[in-house]
Amino acid sequence: MHPIPEPQTDARGKEIPAGPYGRVVSLVPSLTETMFGLGANARLVGRTIYCIEPKGRLSGVLSCGGTKNPELDTVRSLNPDLILACVEENKPEHLTALEEGGIPVFAVMPRTLDDVSTLLRQYGVLLDAQVVAGRAMADLTAARLHAGEFRRTLARPLRAATLIWKNPWMAAGSGNHIDAVMNEVGLVNVLGDREGYFEVDLEDLAARDLDFVLLPDEPFPFTHHAGWSMAAAGVVPTRARALVLDGKLLSWYGTRTARSLRALVKLLGKKIVGLADT
Repeated sequence: MHPIPEPQTDARGKEIPAGPYGRVVSLVPSLTETMFGLGANARLVGRTIYCIEPKGRLSGVLSCGGTKNPELDTVRSLNPDLILACVEENKPEHLTALEEGGIPVFAVMPRTLDDVSTLLRQYGVLLDAQVVAGRAMADLTAARLHAGEFRRTLARPLRAATLIWKNPWMAAGSGNHIDAVMNEVGLVNVLGDREGYFEVDLEDLAARDLDFVLLPDEPFPFTHHAGWSMAAAGVVPTRARALVLDGKLLSWYGTRTARSLRALVKLLGKKIVGLADT
């Protein structure tokens, strides 16, 4: 006989039965994608309007509003037995309202890449996908080893910041997936002495001797024009040091994290190695 899985504890310290759960609503795009990555998409009955990955495979799954403004009545009408959520992406009052209606909520908060591995393991239990989750965890471990080999090629630490918004300018500090990914691929977050997301002044950034500034295309759609602005403001010495990139590489977590690490190492490799040798 197989052992009965133990209850799973989420990032809020709340415990729910192991399941497995058969009717799931995901309120986070990267968690929706992760359900597909774990082969558990047949269990997905609801998603947000921002759940767009995997492309072409979500048309049959009902949308239930956004991450910050879910349509709770629509969610309830689907009779889900589990809600997948994130502490920083979903509002606590919405999660509480669903729980008070008798629907279990499992909220994650991946602050480190170890947390991502834990997320995969827990989803394997909750979604009866332990074998595939085990493979995903192994893939993440391999990608982290690859990133570690890349870091060891660097001659010195590389100073970087990631902007997430404009008007006002906002950046990512520590305690989130962006910071964890940055550090894993050899970029020291110069704003890592503060947690979360906050407003920044370009003059302050210009005084921090940055090697790179990262400009993801989400949640704000930064373009190459912003790169020129960073160089003009002295945040980085040249436009080449302002990297406009796919925001999913930094902020989407779950089964995507491993391939994001590999893509970032490939994307940043020539620039970082060239700079490290100067």
